[in-house]
Amino acid sequence: MVNSVSRREAALEGWLLLFFLFSTAGWIWEVLLTVFCTGQWVNRGMLYGPWLPIYGVGGVLLAALTDRFRLRWTAPVLGALAGGALEYGTALALEHRFQQRWWDYSGMPGSIHGRVCLASLLGFALAGGALVWLTPWLRARVDGLDGGVRTALCRIISLLYALDWARALLLPNTGAGITCLL
Repeated sequence: MVNSVSRREAALEGWLLLFFLFSTAGWIWEVLLTVFCTGQWVNRGMLYGPWLPIYGVGGVLLAALTDRFRLRWTAPVLGALAGGALEYGTALALEHRFQQRWWDYSGMPGSIHGRVCLASLLGFALAGGALVWLTPWLRARVDGLDGGVRTALCRIISLLYALDWARALLLPNTGAGITCLL
């Protein structure tokens, strides 16, 4: 019984660390894309730390779906559909809660109310195709961590993440290049 609980805990810690990795990778992607497009460094997202949870949720969701059902060939389609739905739903939730937008694709080809567009769906499709091959490698590295190190990383990062959320719920990260008023 103890052994199965530790295996379950290790598996959950592994998924949590992948969530943080995908969230950070998404933040790096958004910051670099903004630097490339505008020449300015902007801390993207409503949080203050180097993470965008939408990428973490999307990455873990897609990794779990493709791993569970062995749907490697459908990963780009799943990436576009799941990523698009997640992006649209997150935009609605943020707009409702804060009366601001953290992204606006209005005027871009295939834009749906400025919340998703063809370019973002293509990006999610490419990410889905990449994740299906990258996730097993990342999973092996995370699972190969010493149990104590893995647990400590999860606890420390989770505490920092929770503190960031607490601050952002009271005073979200906003400003030029980050948000626009509705």
